[in-house]
Amino acid sequence: MIRGLALALLVLGAALWGAPALLVPSAASALAAAAGLELEFEGVRPALPWGMTAQRVRVVRGAGMAELRALSARPSDGGLRVEALAGEGSLLLKTRGLSALPSLRAQSLPLETLAPLLPLDLAVRGTADGVLRERDGRATLEATVRRGAVSLRAPVEMEVPFAQLVVTATREDDGGWRVDFADLRGPPLSGSARGRIEPDGRLDLRIEISALEEPALSAFALGGLPTGPLPIEAELGGTLAHPVLLPLAPSQH
Repeated sequence: MIRGLALALLVLGAALWGAPALLVPSAASALAAAAGLELEFEGVRPALPWGMTAQRVRVVRGAGMAELRALSARPSDGGLRVEALAGEGSLLLKTRGLSALPSLRAQSLPLETLAPLLPLDLAVRGTADGVLRERDGRATLEATVRRGAVSLRAPVEMEVPFAQLVVTATREDDGGWRVDFADLRGPPLSGSARGRIEPDGRLDLRIEISALEEPALSAFALGGLPTGPLPIEAELGGTLAHPVLLPLAPSQH
């Protein structure tokens, strides 16, 4: 009887230890499904004291796929703490319970790594550090992108490299984003922007260009854009995938 009880306790202990390896992927898949994503886990193992690890997780959205490596998850402050490597960078996710998303932090993350997962194409590349927080049902984004470029599609097609792009934005009730502050530092172009990104990715930003050098200077002239005097005020329209730079109408100056 004692031996049977000991065996039962051993089996129960093994089940409790291994439970996170069974439950966390299911819970994570349910959260991801709500965002239109599918998760495929590989090499899942329990980890002490109440966590799990996975060698690889494939995140799928439609035809797009990104791969996370060395994922670990464990209970923390009534929710989950999930860490993973992505490209040359890392992601840290903290949840409150199994339904809320208090924060997602990126460090040295190549934007190209997660581009296949975005619902809209993004005409920006670079290495990002930042945090997406959710408080009182409203999300805020603070991010810095380094050593990247913005691709403009009109009135002239050109890629504008930058040393740093800093963005602060707040998600609004309709799903669009209010860009409270965006600051781009070149060369060859430096400037700031404020405005809005619509839920479908359309841009409505007022920008002020404070520095303009070659080759951007010649590209502006070719596209019929003003090249001076500085600062130059303009609008950034189009979409996240195809930004269009427009001269500011005289009545808007």
